[in-house]
Amino acid sequence: MRQKNEGSKFMLFLMIWAICILIALMFVVGVLSAFIEIDVNAVFSALSSPWGTMAYQLAVFMLPLALWFAIKREPIKPNFPFAKLGRKNIILIVALSFFLQPIMMLISGISGLFFNNDVAELMYVFQRHPFWLQLIAIAVTPAICEELIFRGYIQSQYRDSTIRKSALINGLFFAMMHLNLQQFAYTFVLGVVFAYMVHYTRSLWAAILPHFIVNGTQVTLGRLVFATAPAYADPQAEELLDALPFSPEVQGVIMLGVIAAVFSPVVIILFMEFVKHNKWRMAIDKAKAAPSQPQVQEYGHQAQANINPMPDWATPRQDTPAAPEWVSPHQGAQAAHEWASHHQDAQAASEWASPHQDAQAPTEWAPPAPPAHWPDSNPSRVDPYAIGVVVIFVVYMLLIFLGS
Repeated sequence: MRQKNEGSKFMLFLMIWAICILIALMFVVGVLSAFIEIDVNAVFSALSSPWGTMAYQLAVFMLPLALWFAIKREPIKPNFPFAKLGRKNIILIVALSFFLQPIMMLISGISGLFFNNDVAELMYVFQRHPFWLQLIAIAVTPAICEELIFRGYIQSQYRDSTIRKSALINGLFFAMMHLNLQQFAYTFVLGVVFAYMVHYTRSLWAAILPHFIVNGTQVTLGRLVFATAPAYADPQAEELLDALPFSPEVQGVIMLGVIAAVFSPVVIILFMEFVKHNKWRMAIDKAKAAPSQPQVQEYGHQAQANINPMPDWATPRQDTPAAPEWVSPHQGAQAAHEWASHHQDAQAASEWASPHQDAQAPTEWAPPAPPAHWPDSNPSRVDPYAIGVVVIFVVYMLLIFLGS
């Protein structure tokens, strides 16, 4: 039986692991620079490269996940669902991934008014590297590593909770794990959306695919912007923008707000269609898995299809016509007399009745027992591990703020 709070417990372990790695890295570099002539800026520049980003993803996400499974000895497959998406789901997910981005960029722009945008600075540093390497470092690696962690293992630990609670917790954990206040708001929204996608499709591909598209689109846009901005600079347009009463950052937020307002209804329509389609798929899967299916059964020289909505345990003789249709005409008057006696004598009837109608029948067709754990729609206990995650995140952010 799965223990409670395993998701938040692992998240607490993951956050402590990540912060310890960052602190240890800074400590080691500082100690080495004190004894060895080393360029600290060059070291951190290497760590900010695509190769450093991929190493960070593996060290902060995959290594602790492997250690956790080695310690807990949990089965792997139930925690990482990979059902087939289907063609319509893929189309809807791809469309949602593109139409969501103006909204995410708007939220990121608003956050950038209050906090330093480290991601934009990182994207600028990445421009000296090949485009394919940027895609692997920013789009492919995070889409796989982060989704295995958050929409994979952590979300699977909340399968007994309601989807609303599970998605909100997942989005909160996903946002805090970025350890960056500028990214907090939009990663929280993306985490909630991805959690719903995985819930309805029962597949991590529903989160890996949009995660890759969102990050890959940002890499592509950054590449285009940094490559074309100097060539297409218009002095008159710059003078006009400088004359406006808003800063360039606020101007960008206003522009993104207009675009997001246009695309928001499209996102809502697409997401509603996505949910509707997958609820229909779930209903079809349940119907296919149901044991009561039309069966053809033969009596005498005729075949009758048992397609009536009868319980699975009901004898086929309850669904067949009267005796003249299933009793062989060659049996004559004696057969008819025997058939009548069977109906008149309750003891005789019990001899040819289906074994499913006897005293053991209720145990065969009775509804299944309720699950051991119903969805936790009204939790009564506070999760201490989740509170620990929040406390550590707040303390770390305060230290970063004071250190800057």
